[in-house]
Amino acid sequence: MASEKGTDSALPEIKKDEVAFSHVPEHGFSLFLAKRQKTIHFIRHAEGYHNEANHAYGDDTPCTFSTPDSWQYQDARLTDKGIGQCVKARETLLGDVNPELVVVSPFTRTLQTAHIMFGGKGYPFIVHNLCRERSGKFTCDKMRSKTEIVEDIKPIYDHSYDRIDFDSFG
Repeated sequence: MASEKGTDSALPEIKKDEVAFSHVPEHGFSLFLAKRQKTIHFIRHAEGYHNEANHAYGDDTPCTFSTPDSWQYQDARLTDKGIGQCVKARETLLGDVNPELVVVSPFTRTLQTAHIMFGGKGYPFIVHNLCRERSGKFTCDKMRSKTEIVEDIKPIYDHSYDRIDFDSFG
């Protein structure tokens, strides 16, 4: 249906710029209200043994299913360099970041990264299976069983008195 000016428009006319950047109840939710907005930080895991092997070889061949001995990289852990990367990030990058929740994939390297960066501060952790790689040709993306991972990781989180929820994990 044509408007009075002869153009079709399903959008309301905004007469002042500040209307778009203010909260007017009849306009609905505004992303610009600080108390209603959430900031989401995505952090990749630090260097794992699979990354180290790929770097030394020059490509991802060492971690492919078709490569002999590639299963040594299944659910790879962090290298000493990776642990150092986490410590450095905790000290320099995070600053005043105080997350309400830390959501982490169930890979050992991601659990290690999350613990080193955010552990010991009382933040709740949720391990969620939807946060991980799901397909591909790499043994590093093949998880160990939930039982193995929980037995391996839970004592580390318990020691730091962090709450970790493994219920969303498989």
